[in-house]
Amino acid sequence: MKYFIPEWDDRVDPGYDFILDKHSAQHDSDPFSDHYMWEIFGLENVPFDGVLVSRVKVEENKIKKRRIEELGIHKFLRLPPNFPVLGDCGAFGYVNEQVPRYDPIEILDYYQKLGFNIGVTVDHLVVPKYAEQKDFRMKITYENGLKAFYEWKKRYAENFLLLCAVQGWDVQDYIKMMKSYQSHGVENFGIGGLARKPTTFIVDLINRIVEEIKSSGKVPNQMHFFGLARISLFPHFKKLEDLGVQVTFDSASFLRRAWLSAQNNYMTLDGKGYAAIRIPQIGENSGLRGERKLKDAYNISELKLLEKECLEKMRLYDKGQCDIESLMSALEKFDKATKQNRFPILREHYLETLKDTPWKKCSCPICQKIGVEVIIFRGNNRNRRRGFHNTWIFYQIFKNPNRWFVRLGIEHELPEIDLLNLKKGERVLVITSCTKEKLGYTSKVKAPAKNMYRGLLFKLVKEFCEANNFDYVIISAKYGLLFPDEEIEGYEKVLKTRKDVDVIRPVVEERLKKILDKYEKVVVIAGTNYLKTLENVLDDRFYQVKGRGYGDICSKVKKALDTVLTKKIYEFIYASSTTK
Repeated sequence: MKYFIPEWDDRVDPGYDFILDKHSAQHDSDPFSDHYMWEIFGLENVPFDGVLVSRVKVEENKIKKRRIEELGIHKFLRLPPNFPVLGDCGAFGYVNEQVPRYDPIEILDYYQKLGFNIGVTVDHLVVPKYAEQKDFRMKITYENGLKAFYEWKKRYAENFLLLCAVQGWDVQDYIKMMKSYQSHGVENFGIGGLARKPTTFIVDLINRIVEEIKSSGKVPNQMHFFGLARISLFPHFKKLEDLGVQVTFDSASFLRRAWLSAQNNYMTLDGKGYAAIRIPQIGENSGLRGERKLKDAYNISELKLLEKECLEKMRLYDKGQCDIESLMSALEKFDKATKQNRFPILREHYLETLKDTPWKKCSCPICQKIGVEVIIFRGNNRNRRRGFHNTWIFYQIFKNPNRWFVRLGIEHELPEIDLLNLKKGERVLVITSCTKEKLGYTSKVKAPAKNMYRGLLFKLVKEFCEANNFDYVIISAKYGLLFPDEEIEGYEKVLKTRKDVDVIRPVVEERLKKILDKYEKVVVIAGTNYLKTLENVLDDRFYQVKGRGYGDICSKVKKALDTVLTKKIYEFIYASSTTK
């Protein structure tokens, strides 16, 4: 298997001064001289096997587009000609357009002139937003792929490898398009439209492809899966590799987590994620750089002094010359002064980061070179370097199958599942959590666990499981793990800190391990801290219901419940009518 990283202008200034927060003269004269990840690590240590360049991204910047056209893709990226660079159209960039913006034959000229090693045919994403166009979009993708394939065979086959794009609405659509391609001699495929699909869908697709290969004897040469750097998929990719298929995939999720994640910005080899310490930059006049201007009422000079204090204490703490309480106090003062209001939410996460000092234990080139600066959430040159570190961590796990069940920040990495995709008769266990709202809060109140918890989400999960005959268990901040009929006393405890999680984790693990073998799928509907109690029992059967917040998750469970109940009503009406 090979991992490709998308090229999205992720460069850093190699001469950046972290103490003065100042760019080098070379950067000031030519920002394109900033170094890519492969220049920072060196090609012999680069944490990926190829680079993906989307045409849509290239054309967003006129200067970049002109330079690539003048130099060719490898010279522009400062990579040797034999380093794999994969080109595609970037269908996400025209997903809202009626038809793709590129011609299926012209794109071949584009790949050849710029020197791509691999190219992908012009496709059109099949997405729920345009469900009524799904057949039309699949038809365009297939016809473009076939037209390009025949032209490539005649004129371009010696210059670059062509992957024919495959799109679909359901698993059968993907299989049908692949088989149709194969009947014309196509052996190399680019499987698109899967980045937002639940892992169960992708696993079903891979299993069907494996079945087709075994039954037909037609083994694809290469299959690239776009946007799928999910660790839980690696064992399934290996099934294809074992049959002789070269599997490649791409994703920038681990890179971008460094600045897009709320709490898991810095990853480690043991699967733990840490919050980076936020010390935003204060501009000379404008206030918070990269975020928003501060109003006139703010004293910029005072803010800069607080900012300086935080940076100095971070560096002193790293050297063992400042205590954690003094540093935390400075961070809290700065947060209040800028009215960011993040500190109360991140306090426990900061403490965990500072106590564990993970950057001191990491052997990656980034942490070895810049030390504590990597854990400071502040500007492109720190944040992107932390992203480079995360990519290095991911690659070490990717290349070591023994680490494939390590979860990098499990609340982000646990694959998502749509409850509507669960089938009646499947052996499913749902894991949910206790709620703040209870029947009572003292030992005088006793009831079965299923009746004790009164929160809306819990009620919906309970009704959904009962309607489907799915088993469910409850992670309790006091009792560890509960079965629905177990009688318990009222209490007020909730999971707040890592220590709270560590206290109940052994109980959760002990009780779960006794029953997990009974289930094909394990669905988690619980918050971040409750999810952390499961870190040591996760495997590729685990999925999570995700949403934008509590209300969104409640809405998803209710929708699934309503669908099940409606179906039962129709089944009852039908059964009644047939017995008359």
